[in-house]
Amino acid sequence: MSQNFIVTKEHRRFTEFANAVRKERTIGICHGDAGVGKTNSARRYANWDALEPYITAWGPRGEDDAKHYALAHRSRTVFYTPEVLPRPKVLMEEISRWQAKAGICIDEHLRTLGKVTGANNGDTTRWVELLIVDEAERLT
Repeated sequence: MSQNFIVTKEHRRFTEFANAVRKERTIGICHGDAGVGKTNSARRYANWDALEPYITAWGPRGEDDAKHYALAHRSRTVFYTPEVLPRPKVLMEEISRWQAKAGICIDEHLRTLGKVTGANNGDTTRWVELLIVDEAERLT
């Protein structure tokens, strides 16, 4: 996360909004003037500046795993920016892939806490509670 991020009134409002959408399991639309910090607030809420590079570089893991698993568990959020006019099939595949990878991180964190035991049932996407789609006007 950026060290230069300043928590503003708008960011606190975004966090309150995202928590409400997540709790109620509904759809919310955050809109406003360009440059007020909607994208930065969303990325910070999802811990995406730390999680995206970690999830993108999927493979053998290292010593920072527990930190990233805890970040994923805390936010339970995927931040996604679609291409311009994506094909629906590609869009759904990409979203599912991000949700699965974030879900695996959350699942691993819960396993280290002892809250999940036994074999993985394969549906790790259930752990993701919020999907933030940035630049949603790109969608048809």
